[in-house]
Amino acid sequence: MTGIRLLRANGRKARPWRNGGGTTSDVAIYPVGAGDDDFLWRASIATIASAGPFSTFAGVDRLLLLLEGTLDLTIDGPGDRRLRPGDPALAFAGETAVTAAPRDGPVRVLNIMVRRAAMRAELDRCTLVAPGTANATLLFATERTTVRQAAKAFDLEPYDALLIDAGHLGELDIEPPVVAASLFDTC
Repeated sequence: MTGIRLLRANGRKARPWRNGGGTTSDVAIYPVGAGDDDFLWRASIATIASAGPFSTFAGVDRLLLLLEGTLDLTIDGPGDRRLRPGDPALAFAGETAVTAAPRDGPVRVLNIMVRRAAMRAELDRCTLVAPGTANATLLFATERTTVRQAAKAFDLEPYDALLIDAGHLGELDIEPPVVAASLFDTC
C-alpha cells in the first residue's frame, strides 16, 4: 500500500459468494490481487437477497456491519440476533455456522475479514481519526461525506472509501461520520 487511495463505489464489480448464496464486491483487499484463500485482510460489501448460510472461512475473523435493511441471523453458539442500521458491528469467527434471513427485502452489509494468525481489526463509526498503531485504516462512507487532512479534502459519495496506510494517517476531520476499520498486524 502507498499513501492514501480513494476507492470509488462505482468502480467495483459484484461477484457471487463462495457458496453462491449472495453477491459481494470488494472494497479493498490485502495484499493487492489476493483471492479468497490468500488475503490477509479484506473489506467488501455483500448484498443478501434471500435466506441462507454464510460462506465459511477457516482461520478468519469477521466483522459484519449492517448498512441497509434489517437482517435476522442465527449464529451457532450465541443464538439469534437481529441487526439494523446503526447497530454495532457483529464479530464472529469465520468457521462459525451463520444463517442470514433478510426482512422486508434485500440488505447490504460491510464485511471485514482478517486472517486470525496475522491480523486483527477494529470497526467503529467516527468523526475524528488520529494517528495510531494500525497498519492501515479504511474509512467507509455511508452517506455523502467530506474527509479533511491538513490542506487536503476528499469528497466521498455513499459507499466510497479511503484506504490510508500507517505512514500517511494524520489527524482527520470527518463530517458526517464514517465507518473506520483499523487493521493491525499481529505478527
